[in-house]
Amino acid sequence: MKQNHLRPYGIIGALLFACSLTACSPTILKRGNALDQSALATIQPGVQTHEDVAEIIGSPSVRATFDDGTWYYISERVQKKTFRDPQVISRKIIAIDFDEKGIVQNIYQYDLRNGRIVEMISRKTPTPGKKPSAIEEMFGGIESIFN
Repeated sequence: MKQNHLRPYGIIGALLFACSLTACSPTILKRGNALDQSALATIQPGVQTHEDVAEIIGSPSVRATFDDGTWYYISERVQKKTFRDPQVISRKIIAIDFDEKGIVQNIYQYDLRNGRIVEMISRKTPTPGKKPSAIEEMFGGIESIFN
């Protein structure tokens, strides 16, 4: 009877191939504060305050920069595939506006359709005046000591 000595290598090869296939499957990452829609539905404009909203759906992801008038709850799902840049699958932003007394005025919901791509500009703004040489930059600080 002839024995097959290559059989263990075939099994190991098949296992390695199966493992490599799982490495190619996408990974879904959940980021941010995903709100429960039923909890969000209980918030009524003109009724709840800051404290009520924080108790019902938690503290916001971000607050308005210059005042406490708007709270933002941001969540997104990102798909990551091997050797590729991550791709945003879904994004949800809930903006809750408060009046000066801290009572809810409006609730806005945004998603990917409302987003915009902002292109970064690599130009530099020139500064007016004389551009110092390398030597002037090195010894420029010494001059200020003696003045």
